[in-house]
Amino acid sequence: MSVRSQESQSRRISLLLVERRVSGAAMVAVLSTALLFGLVGFAFHTLWVVTIVVLALGLGYVVANARQDRREVVERRDEGADRSE
Repeated sequence: MSVRSQESQSRRISLLLVERRVSGAAMVAVLSTALLFGLVGFAFHTLWVVTIVVLALGLGYVVANARQDRREVVERRDEGADRSE
């Protein structure tokens, strides 16, 4: 290899290896945006979990009340039958 080709090859390698720098403000903006989107996603996920738990508790309460109401109706009917005898 000639000296000239070695120089051009070393220059090409050094250009490939040069670290490209991003400004600090741009990096802070990108990281802040990522943090914001991450927190929003976490909040929505947490709200979904809370909603499912609240719905499950609410439905359980409704089912338990309906069962209790049926028991009371049956007990009243039995008491009415006992009094009429």
